[in-house]
Parts: sequence; structure tokens; C-alpha cells
Amino acid sequence: MSLRFRLNLIITVICLIALLLGSAITIINARQSVFEEISSSLALAQQLIGQEGVSSVHSDLDKVRHLRVAVIDGQQQYQLPLRVGLEGEVPELFVQFVRPSSEQLSLWFEAEENDQSIRLVADPADEIREAWREALVFISLLLLLTLLISVCVFVVIGRALRPVDKILSAFIEIEKGDYQKRLESFNLPEFARIAEGFNQMSRMLAHSEGENRRLNKKVLEASENERRYLARELHDEMGQSLTAIKALSASVKQSAAVDEVSLNKISAICDHLFEVVRNRMRQLTPPLLTEFGLHEALKELVEQWQGESKVVLEISPSVDLLLEKEAIHIYRVIQESLTNILKHSRAGEVRISLKKVEDDKAVFVVLSIEDDGVGFNPKQLEWGSGLAGIKERAESLGGTLSIDSTLGEGMRLSVSLPIGGGSE
Repeated sequence: MSLRFRLNLIITVICLIALLLGSAITIINARQSVFEEISSSLALAQQLIGQEGVSSVHSDLDKVRHLRVAVIDGQQQYQLPLRVGLEGEVPELFVQFVRPSSEQLSLWFEAEENDQSIRLVADPADEIREAWREALVFISLLLLLTLLISVCVFVVIGRALRPVDKILSAFIEIEKGDYQKRLESFNLPEFARIAEGFNQMSRMLAHSEGENRRLNKKVLEASENERRYLARELHDEMGQSLTAIKALSASVKQSAAVDEVSLNKISAICDHLFEVVRNRMRQLTPPLLTEFGLHEALKELVEQWQGESKVVLEISPSVDLLLEKEAIHIYRVIQESLTNILKHSRAGEVRISLKKVEDDKAVFVVLSIEDDGVGFNPKQLEWGSGLAGIKERAESLGGTLSIDSTLGEGMRLSVSLPIGGGSE
């Protein structure tokens, strides 16, 4: 059931209730009016009889409106019907409701001279007929007004809720992936604010879609670059080394005596291969991180730091116990930050701080990396693949990334990660 249909149904029901109440009040007022008119006629007749006597006025009472006179004696009785001439003009139900009772319609008087009884009977037919005509006019006008209100409300609600169809259609387009969909501004302020919010949402979705595509492209490019790098390393280092080993081994086989020089070269080449494989493995995943924890892995990373900057490492002892799956991400953030500092900062000192912070709601691990390098203007910051990767890691773990810097005064990068708050 649509909103438009519900509103029209509710208003129609309210109008019908108002119509019924108006009709009931009209009928009640008609009943009261008939009673008052009949009572007034009987009161007038009673007053005349009281002043002049039954014998002198009973012949004139027939001329009074709403009154009929019945003379009753011992030999003749004349009775009048209590309802005259309403069949076919006034509905029976209306007559039964507004007509006074028999006791309210009659008055009895005893004549003193000729031993006769006079019964004054009020005939409400004319008054009921007039009340019905007035009620019919009023109820007809009320019914017409109810229909007019219902039609006007139907039209007004239809026009007012017309933007709802456009909004629903726009949401369907968004659901299908059309993030360029925009809503026009509406006249009603409520719908105008909804349209503004919808347009803002679609712009954010379009921006997020663009960012996802860009990041996916970066991921694919990084993956392909890593593969090319590994392929080149395997070809340049291991391929050439294995070719040399094969040549030297063939030379040793052909010589009658043991060639110690060739054997020493083979041993040296094998040592070089071991070193190359170890370095590649360390780049893929730090072995100390799995075996001894984040603290030892970061110490090794700092010891192998190739920059001229002094690196100060401050790690709270409890951090290793808190971090499990998040440890590799913290390691990669620090590794990428040091790479950026080496390329751009020209810093004299780099300070890395990793500590636990607690509040009433959660436990956080806060990573802070500061340097005293050249700095930059945050408003002109270009999110390259390194910073974008750091931001993506922080957000995927439910954390936040903040970067503060001033030209000539260095840079501060801060990552706050809730423990156990990340999503896959």
C-alpha cells in the first residue's frame, strides 16, 4: 500500500466520519426543533383554553397550526390520526426519529357544561416535512463539501508526493550502479533537502568508486611490478649464478685434478645465491616478525636503514601482546614511511613511537612517526601510491590516519588502530 493511497484513505475516512457526525447533529437538531414547535402550539392552546374555557374556544382551535381537535362524548367519538400526509415525502426512519411521543402530542380537557371531553392532538407533519427539507439541504451540502475536500486532498497529495516517485526511481538507478544520477531541486523544502542529500551521497559514491578503481589499478600495477622485479632478479642473479655453477662444474669434471679455485668460486656463488634468496624473502615477509614479534622485526628494519637520518625507536612492551594480525600492517606502514622519508624528507632524525592508549570504550595502538625534514604543505599533499597504501591499510583495520606538516619544520604521521576493530 503506497503512501499516497494511505494518506488519501485516512483523509477520506475522516471526511466520512465528519459527514456522519454532521448528519447525526442535523437530525438531533431537527428532532429538537419539531418538539419545540409542537410544544409551543400546545402551550398556546392550553393558555387560550385556560383563559376562555373549552366551550368558547374549541371551534377556533382547529385553525391553529399543528393542532387538531377531537370532541368525545357519550354517543360520538371523533379521533384524528397522529401522522398525516408524510408517506412518500419523508423517509420513515427520519419520521420515527424526530417525531415526538404520543404523550407529548396530546392534551385532554373536560367541558363543564355538556359533559364532553376535548382532546388536543398536535400534528407534527408540516414541521417534520420542513425539518426534513432543511436537513436534506444541509446533508447534501455537507456531502458535496466532503466530496470536494476529498478530491482536492487527492489532487494536492498527488502533486505534493510526486517527487517521491522521482526519488525512488533515482535510488533504483543508484542501486544499479549509476552514481552519476542527480536529482533536481524541488519546491517543497523537505524534498529539496532530501534531493540535496541524495546528490551529495551520489557524489560521494562516485568519488569512492573512482578511488576504488584507482586503488585497484595501483594494486594491479604493484603486483605486476613485483612480478617483473622477481622475474628480473631470478634471471639476473639466480640465472647467471646457476649458469656459472654449471660451467664451473663441467670444467671440474673435465680436469683430472681437483680444481680448488673452481670449487671456491662455486661456493662463493652459492653463498651469494643464499643471500639473494634471503633478501627476497625478507622483502616478501619479515621472518623475525613471525618468530620473535614486531619489536625485533622493527629493530632489524632500523638496523638495515640505509638513510643518513638517525632513527629512534620507542615501543611499549605491551604492544607485541596486543598486536596479532595487525602487526604486519604496522610493520608495512613503518617500512613505507621510512622509504618516503628517505626519498623526500632529508631529515636529520626520525622518531618512531608505538604505544597503547585506552579509554572507556576501546583499546588503541597509536603509531607516531616524526621527522625534522623539509616538511610540506598538507593542502597541496599528493596522495601517491605509498601514502594511499598507508591510508588504505589504516581504514581497512578500522583505524584513522592523520598527517601534520609545516614547510621547513618536518612532518608527523599518526595512525590509530582499535585492537580487534578491523574488517577483512
